[in-house]
Amino acid sequence: MGELTFYLIAVSFAIVLGSFQFGYHIGELNTPKSVISCENLPTPNDDSSLIRCIPMNEGEFGLLTSILNLGGLIGSLLSSRVADTKGRRWTLLCNNLFLFIGPIVMGFANSYSALVIGRMIVGIGCGVTSVVVPMYLAEISPAEYRGAFGVMNQLGIVIGILFSQIQGLYLSNVPGWRIILLSASAMSIIQFIFLGFSVESPKYLASRTEGYQSAKRALQKLRGKTEVEEEIGGWKQIAAEEGLEGLIDNQQNENLQQQQSLPSSSQDNIEESISTTPEPAVVFHARNSNRDDINIWKFIGSLHYRPALKVLLLLQITQQFSGINAVINYSTTILKKILPTSSDLITVYISIMNAIMTVVSAYLIDKSGRRTLLLYSMSLMSLASAVLAFSITYDLALLSSLSIIGFVATFAIGLGPIPFLIIPEIVDTHSVATASSLGLSINWICNFLVSSLFLEVREILGGKVFYIFATYLFVAYIIGNRILPETKAKTVEEVWHDWSGKYVKT
Repeated sequence: MGELTFYLIAVSFAIVLGSFQFGYHIGELNTPKSVISCENLPTPNDDSSLIRCIPMNEGEFGLLTSILNLGGLIGSLLSSRVADTKGRRWTLLCNNLFLFIGPIVMGFANSYSALVIGRMIVGIGCGVTSVVVPMYLAEISPAEYRGAFGVMNQLGIVIGILFSQIQGLYLSNVPGWRIILLSASAMSIIQFIFLGFSVESPKYLASRTEGYQSAKRALQKLRGKTEVEEEIGGWKQIAAEEGLEGLIDNQQNENLQQQQSLPSSSQDNIEESISTTPEPAVVFHARNSNRDDINIWKFIGSLHYRPALKVLLLLQITQQFSGINAVINYSTTILKKILPTSSDLITVYISIMNAIMTVVSAYLIDKSGRRTLLLYSMSLMSLASAVLAFSITYDLALLSSLSIIGFVATFAIGLGPIPFLIIPEIVDTHSVATASSLGLSINWICNFLVSSLFLEVREILGGKVFYIFATYLFVAYIIGNRILPETKAKTVEEVWHDWSGKYVKT
């Protein structure tokens, strides 16, 4: 517990408030849907300053819900470069502008278009959060707590969802639904204040020219001790093992400065990427300066990355085509017909189970392995989805409740946390950023498709819509059983050792 300081916990809390807001916005429209869309209210009087509700059909409400994902796609694509040039902390500080303005626009909306614009703005903020929060957490976490810090992002999201569902229990009325939408802006202010007292990521600072001393001070504050050279030295070792530039120590800098005065012929062995500033720096980029950048098109087209690409596509598409966000976004609507008085409460139980199993997954992921949990998750979700379809079709209230909770629980142990966690374990370091960007883009697009189309398809098929998800998950299980490798405690090279197009036990 020596390195788990109060200040480190406080900074982590400030960062995870971004994940909390992301989760809150995912769940905020679920419970108050019928009130917001005038299902049980008369058509509003347009002359009033704030109308009671905003008329929407199922297709329009589906678009309103899913527009968050288009905003998220934009935010996620823009955020990596900003975070790398301006810093993780600065990016999250500025991102609160989106997370403040969006809820204000939605909370005071008097038209459908205003709601859509506000949710799009919120989506951009959520997209930035989805990229920067995991990065920031990973870079401040002590090595022995990396697993716990890794699950903080997902836990923040599910607790945010739970909080919005609890609010919905008490505020799904007029004007309560506006309070649900507006209250998110207060969270952005809280995060802004907390981040004001937080340090920048030490690893980010160390990657900047003349940033060594700033990185050292930040790390000392996080660890609560002055002796941090050993940890910084560990960065160098890890970087060296992964083929990256590591820490340049003071002696190396002095040698470099002396070598600068030598004729160019004497410097053939000096790498261009090494900083020549008087102060040491940690530089995390390719050691071979002639190495081509791996962009998305090269990653997709390369035979070398084909096995990893198949795994990435399967997991990112399956995470969303499992139907999880149809349940998270519309569980109240799904259950309302057979549980008219308790569907809101079941929605809260779903979120509680999601949070509990997310914590459990932090233990299971390292103990049971990624492949095993993913296959269990896909198969059990397929079964739960089929049971849910059957029970809704035949108005079996208890079975519907149990199956939908089981559906979410089995998602949380596998398909929830693993699809992004596994990316650095199946591609080399030079390609992690590209693979993550591709995976995140696919994820947002698939999320948009499911969220926007679900309500309309459900109007046609009723509960049988979950047979579609069950079938897809069963097919995904069959494919996954063939192509998913085990990555636990293995290097990338070991993961793909003896690869022959299907999973090989080693």
